[in-house]
Amino acid sequence: MLAFTADEAWEFVPGKPTGSVHESTWQPRSISRSDAEMGAWAGLFTLREELLPELEKARQAKAIGKSLEARAILRGTDPLLVDAKTHLEYLRELANVSQLEVELIGNGVTEVEVVRAEGQKCERCWHWESDIGQNAQHPTICGRCVEAVKQFKI
Repeated sequence: MLAFTADEAWEFVPGKPTGSVHESTWQPRSISRSDAEMGAWAGLFTLREELLPELEKARQAKAIGKSLEARAILRGTDPLLVDAKTHLEYLRELANVSQLEVELIGNGVTEVEVVRAEGQKCERCWHWESDIGQNAQHPTICGRCVEAVKQFKI
């Protein structure tokens, strides 16, 4: 099944050199990242490691089921939080939560609070969002998914 799926995806690759992905020769390529970008990602992963145990505690306390049912709130003045505020969507995806807030208050210690996400569950992405039902053509999905679906509508 994966072989067929790979060939189907290959049909959409622009400028492909062969008729089948299985006839292609792959050339390894290196990916370069700036020191600033690598530092930002390291910080996001550090914050993720602080957040994951709190998500598990909330699960065990039955406050949430899956992590996508969560709204995580990070508070503190740690420099990592300043950077996280800039890359909020990346951290939200890394933590696999529906909603994420960063509040730059208090002392240098990062405080993590996990509560149930607000809104309803999107049938497409499973994120809990407050804008579900605002599009009459797609009443069960969130605004972000509506935009994605519009791009591929034939």
